[in-house]
Amino acid sequence: MSVKATTPPKGDKLRVRQSANRAEYDRRIVNQILDAAVIGHVAFVDNGWPQSIPTAIARLDDHLYLHGSRSSRLYKLMAAGERICVSVCLVDALVKARSAFHCSMNYRSVVIFGCPEPVVGEGKLALLDRFTEHLIPGTTDDYRAALPKEIKATELIRLSLDETSAKVREGDPVDDDEDLELPQWAGIIPLATTVGRPVNSSNLPQGVLPPADMLREVAEFYRVKG
Repeated sequence: MSVKATTPPKGDKLRVRQSANRAEYDRRIVNQILDAAVIGHVAFVDNGWPQSIPTAIARLDDHLYLHGSRSSRLYKLMAAGERICVSVCLVDALVKARSAFHCSMNYRSVVIFGCPEPVVGEGKLALLDRFTEHLIPGTTDDYRAALPKEIKATELIRLSLDETSAKVREGDPVDDDEDLELPQWAGIIPLATTVGRPVNSSNLPQGVLPPADMLREVAEFYRVKG
């Protein structure tokens, strides 16, 4: 699936220790996982308490972007440059072994450490448009123009991908050799996110249809990446 980095990354916090054979330090693999995700969990310490909050994410070029309300505690903290850790995990399958002890999951995960910064200036609106397109593909041309007060109320945070590692599990359950002839079933139960039929808003004017590009590209996003 990937090319392993020949040298583990510097910085002990990036080194995968548990099941280190599943570690991935190749940026291409990190990008593939982030590109398939729309939610990340941001871990931080506030008033002495560790906390973790899910939020929308998008990888754009060489950064991870996070998007939310300027008035929220999380986004105030990130805009101030406090240290954070963002984790992403995509579960691809349940792995059923012959013993409960060896049951597992097939997954793709990424952990990112860093000090975020707010995006300001003329480029913010274009990045917000790209962010929205990542979350709901095929809808770029189906929005009214953003109002200045909406742009001001929205915090867009940028986080470097320089301190990043990934971990991936694939394949069969790993049973003990002495259990291989037992009659219990062992194998993989694939999981997938599916796209349902769009449901019109209750106050949508009659005759307004979903964008054709949205129907096609959202289905493709979850078919290929999810």
